Amino acid sequence: MNFRLLLISLGILCLWQQAYSQDETDLFEMSLEDLMNVEIVSASKEAENLFDTPVSSYSITREEIEKSGVTSIPEALRLCPGVIVREMTNGNYDIHLRGFDNVTRYANGTQVNFQTLLMVDNRPVFNYTYGAIIWEALPVDLIDVERIEVVRGPSAPLFGPNALTGVINIITRQPEQTGWYAKANAQYGTPQSLIGNVALGKKFNENTSLVVSGNYQDQLRHDDLYYLYNSDRYLENIHTLSEDDIQALPSEEARTLSKATILYPEPELALRKQGINAFFNHQVNDQINVNLSLGAHKAEVQREFLGGITSLDFSSTSSQYVNLASEIYGVNTKISYTQGNDRFSYDDSANIVLEFDSRIIDIAIEYPWEVSDRLKLRPSINYQSATNNDSDYLATAQYGGLLNRSVTTSGIAGSLRADYNLTDDWRLIGSVRADKFNKPDDVYVSYQFASTYTVSDKYLFRVAYAKSNSSAFALFTSTELNVNIDLGQSFGLPPGAGPQYRIAYLGNSNVDLLSVTMAEIGFRAKINEHLQIDIDAFRQEAENFSTYIVSEQTFQPTGLPEPFPPAVPATLVNSIENFPTTATQMGVTLSANFVPNTKLQFKPFLTVQKTDVENIPLGLNTLPTDPATNPFNIYNGFDDENLSTPRIYGGAFVHGVITPKLHANLSAYFFGDHTQFARDDINQTRNSIAGEIDSKLLLNTKVSYRIIDPLKVYVNIRNLLGTDSREYYGTDRIGRTIFVGASFSLN
Repeated sequence: MNFRLLLISLGILCLWQQAYSQDETDLFEMSLEDLMNVEIVSASKEAENLFDTPVSSYSITREEIEKSGVTSIPEALRLCPGVIVREMTNGNYDIHLRGFDNVTRYANGTQVNFQTLLMVDNRPVFNYTYGAIIWEALPVDLIDVERIEVVRGPSAPLFGPNALTGVINIITRQPEQTGWYAKANAQYGTPQSLIGNVALGKKFNENTSLVVSGNYQDQLRHDDLYYLYNSDRYLENIHTLSEDDIQALPSEEARTLSKATILYPEPELALRKQGINAFFNHQVNDQINVNLSLGAHKAEVQREFLGGITSLDFSSTSSQYVNLASEIYGVNTKISYTQGNDRFSYDDSANIVLEFDSRIIDIAIEYPWEVSDRLKLRPSINYQSATNNDSDYLATAQYGGLLNRSVTTSGIAGSLRADYNLTDDWRLIGSVRADKFNKPDDVYVSYQFASTYTVSDKYLFRVAYAKSNSSAFALFTSTELNVNIDLGQSFGLPPGAGPQYRIAYLGNSNVDLLSVTMAEIGFRAKINEHLQIDIDAFRQEAENFSTYIVSEQTFQPTGLPEPFPPAVPATLVNSIENFPTTATQMGVTLSANFVPNTKLQFKPFLTVQKTDVENIPLGLNTLPTDPATNPFNIYNGFDDENLSTPRIYGGAFVHGVITPKLHANLSAYFFGDHTQFARDDINQTRNSIAGEIDSKLLLNTKVSYRIIDPLKVYVNIRNLLGTDSREYYGTDRIGRTIFVGASFSLN
């Protein structure tokens, strides 16, 4: 497969080079200088050249997004070094910065990212019920993107909790020229995938602009199988299973699949999403600038998330937001409000309801203070409140919901950043932030120290040391689920005449929050005007992992004659607790930007890393156990490598111009083989057919032709080689998708 890729790549490059010898015209929209010097704001919260940033960072430009043919914002992250991107079902992705995914091996394949902060124009877009990035809840799409900025490593001092492994900040686009602004893109692919984006606006003058955009995606699965965790096998056509087939399954699976038409209403659907956004920008005068954005989204997906009986779950999400950002006499203020609904079960008669309403308020005020030519200070204060409520949905559930009430987690924070140029070449940066939460009722301090030294404007050395913590989430701090089961009825006794069994899932408002500490060194070099390289070497440690574990278990005599059992369970309490697992990660990332002329750009990148874990728990039980008969105790752990994260991953972006109207792009992304785990795979007590993820090379190409100046048509092939292996535990085989499309651009 690698040899085949090499031949294809060399063929395309030779074709481009032949074209270059025939036409020496500058055919890129960006100049050579712009291609080599990309701007970024997320590394320091102020605009600077990517080469000069003090931390490991990267910027994916809208030009690269358009040329590469990526079909969504999550897929665009395959253009960034140090990002692990795996597709679960068509258009649904699992994304991690450097890893730390499922190090405890507890999840049923679920390694949803709890550790990276996703933002749109510095506004957090995060699910504060579960503490996770829900990508389909993102209201914006590629039509709205100016660039995607990625900062790798703990960044809470700048952006707040959850930036444990880094920040993904989506910067939206504004019209550049006075007059009407129009963008549109539509493409259709097989398997059936329809994707459309449109934006229309106007820049009225140099000070005022308005843009309204809409996006739509409807994508079907590549596969028709469902993986069953307990049986460790795949089933097809679950809607048409016979009664005998269902009864032959384990009882829990049989109960689930008997309601397959409810739980999986459209088994062929992968993603259906729509969103609308509006962006208003007004510069009142030199001292006052106001930006207002608002929008809404609605999405329905089928992907791995909660990890129930099967590997795929249907879920839906909707939200509405408004965000006001202003700069008034140097003071930057951001006020945002988001309300929404998340539904993680499609069974209206579910024993436990999994539907929530949410309200999130985020306020940040900061002042960039230029004390002198060499010293800059940036003090800030922040308030955040997230309210989750499942009260309106409890009537249909036999045992209630996870929260059974309205729960608010909030925090207030203060931070200070100092940026000091000790000399013209030596820069020192320090940031500290203190967060006071209501749950847990404690103060958490995060910090970041960095320094850069520039040698003759061509070589930059940098070092960084940072620590960040997660935020507080309702699922971890406030769960209050009590299930009372009448065991007597299973013995044929009247209701209430036999023993009762209580199962509880309880949050912990005093749980210690997950934290990551990182040390990093880096080197950047401008070899010449055509080539830049960037090298990061990093070491990260994570601690304070937590999940539901057994904290209480009791038994009771039945008092019934034979053949009834003499004793049955009375109480089983599962509570959120910390355990002594720690993870240490070491690695290196290399990337380059090579622009030999204004017709060819080549950007390869590679990460090699290893994560070692100490005290991986053998099970969820913390009660006293006899290791000879019951080894499942979190303090009877073992040490091993975090196999859920690939040791090697990377890719490349290659773009060239064949003629002034004909452009071609070749991009690649790959990861090495690795092993993911579910609950039953703890300590590798079984070899799951779903957990072995083979190495995969994805080669993508887009060829576009400009018919007239504002209109292009194109062919876009994702996974050109057609390698249809699975990329995630128990999910779909992801094969080739061929798109045909057209795009329109005015201003």
